[in-house]
Amino acid sequence: MVESQYAVFQEKREILVSLIQELQEVLEPMAMTDKRNTLNQLESLVQSDSFKVLVLGEFKRGKSTFINAMLGDEILPAYAKPCTAIINEVKWGEPRRALLHFAQNENDQPLQPQEVPVEELEDYVAIKDNVSELHENRYDKVELFWPLALCQNGVEIIDSPGLNEHDVRQKVTMDYLSCVDAVLFILSCEALASKSELDVIDNILKPTGHEDIFFICNRFNMIRAKEREDVKQYGLSRLASRTKKGAERVFFISALDGLDGRIEKDEERVNKSGMIQVEQELEKFLVNERGRIKILRPAREVQIAIHAARQTIPERQSMLKTDLKTLEERFEGAQEPLRRLEAEREQIVRRVANFREDIKITISSEACSFYRSLPEQVAGWVETLETTNTVNFISFESTKAQAERLIEEVVSALSGKDESELLAWQNEILQPLITDRLSSLMAELDEHASTFVHKIDAIRLQVSGSTVSIDDVGPRKVGAIERILSAAGGFFIGGVGLAGLGAVFGYQEMAKSIVPQVGLAILFSIMLVGNPWLLIPIMASGGFIQGLWSAKSTNKKIKEEVSKRFAASIRDSAQQRGNEVAEAVVAELAKVQDAVNQGLSQEIKGVRDQVDSIRSEKQKGQANVDQKLQELSYLVRKLDVIDNELDKLIMEVALPTV
Repeated sequence: MVESQYAVFQEKREILVSLIQELQEVLEPMAMTDKRNTLNQLESLVQSDSFKVLVLGEFKRGKSTFINAMLGDEILPAYAKPCTAIINEVKWGEPRRALLHFAQNENDQPLQPQEVPVEELEDYVAIKDNVSELHENRYDKVELFWPLALCQNGVEIIDSPGLNEHDVRQKVTMDYLSCVDAVLFILSCEALASKSELDVIDNILKPTGHEDIFFICNRFNMIRAKEREDVKQYGLSRLASRTKKGAERVFFISALDGLDGRIEKDEERVNKSGMIQVEQELEKFLVNERGRIKILRPAREVQIAIHAARQTIPERQSMLKTDLKTLEERFEGAQEPLRRLEAEREQIVRRVANFREDIKITISSEACSFYRSLPEQVAGWVETLETTNTVNFISFESTKAQAERLIEEVVSALSGKDESELLAWQNEILQPLITDRLSSLMAELDEHASTFVHKIDAIRLQVSGSTVSIDDVGPRKVGAIERILSAAGGFFIGGVGLAGLGAVFGYQEMAKSIVPQVGLAILFSIMLVGNPWLLIPIMASGGFIQGLWSAKSTNKKIKEEVSKRFAASIRDSAQQRGNEVAEAVVAELAKVQDAVNQGLSQEIKGVRDQVDSIRSEKQKGQANVDQKLQELSYLVRKLDVIDNELDKLIMEVALPTV
């Protein structure tokens, strides 16, 4: 069971790769270079794409033990100390080895990864006694290559260190949340669903698009038998509503029992650990939901390429049968219409550029107003804040150390409130604003694109002399924007997945899909401003501590002073943060603009490429022309076979698994 569904997915993927390769062979003699390049890149991506599973959780929740239980061996060291903000990526590979990637460059030159003995890995990544070393991290990530059955099925396990650390949350947010297929959040039944854990779920994971989270409640075996049902009900009440499939995504397990059971070949112990249920549900999710997307999206790109080939073949047949003089006259007559289309292309692209500038100003203004309203709320936040840390002036511990902990706790709490307010603003103000503006733009763009495509197709028919129109090349229809984006390299591989999604599923969905990407940049800006480590060195300095000592300041006074400085930091950075939000939106729209520009250009270029290709064939003599005509007839039959096989694959993948 463990490998069966993965094996089925691999089989479907191999079929898709084979069809892509066959289609590239069909396009090779047809001067469809750009489309072949798209398919070549598509083939590489489909072959290399893996299932990326991100394992998150706070320190001492049993993440490493859980991953080792999945892998069936003690692969990851269960570090005795907190580690730097370093990610472990477990991948298939022989022989077993570990590669350390450096976080910084040397003289602006990237440093080569360092191979280290796996058993010595903790020596490189554990934090030393000096806390400040957390922020002097030399390494970015570790790649662990291991001959494991799970990884051989195309699964990569990404292990994040404890989310307690701000640096870790920032790194995970920016580097991984936008590209992983599944998120497994590890909690401990001994301290289940803490406020800090729920904050990460509500303020970081869900706003960035992860609605189907797997909650792994570890160490269920450590709970007394008579208390287990109460703990389970409590966990479900806190977590089920925070994941798409509710209680089905909340698991109560013992990772240690699962690991030891597999090492000792004790099948009964593994079954009782709860690991099997997690793995089966994860496999179904990856293969049936994420795997379906990994096949259907590139399959749609193949369909568009087939449609383009069916349009091109009758045009090439007609041009090959036309004498060269007539063809040259037709092509000369098309130059003025082509120049007008170039001007239309520039106008369409300029319209998108103007839209980007307009929405940048609007969003910047809205965001700055929002940020300027926050400082007034900070005092209220701190009034209701109850801290676990205090400063005791008669303690044997240094006052500075106590103050650092208290300041960190207060700023962390205020940062959480800052994040919550921002996310509410994002959902209530930003998303509706972007959706509304984009809907208007895309409706206008669709009209212009349809007119452009109609004109370019008329020019193609006029130049080729073909009587086969675009409506006659097959039952499958391709929308104007979808066709243009495909000409730009395809939504799957051109970095414009958002625009492609909009072309297939509607402009409202396109607008919504941009918001999580914007949310990542927004969260990053929050983390930079709300980072406790930026304020602690200043506030815990000698002068500040001495001032508290001489004034016999209370903990309340310390909290008030922290809140004032936190509010000032928000106030001082309001303009910058507002601009960053606007820039994040504009950066996403730039991808759409570039794709539209490239796609329109390729449509015009395609007319010239086809004429140049036919000229070349005719110059080789009539025998060559006759051979090319026979070849085109064969290619039609070959396209029919590929098309039928692709339809069969799509039906098999799209149908829900029973």
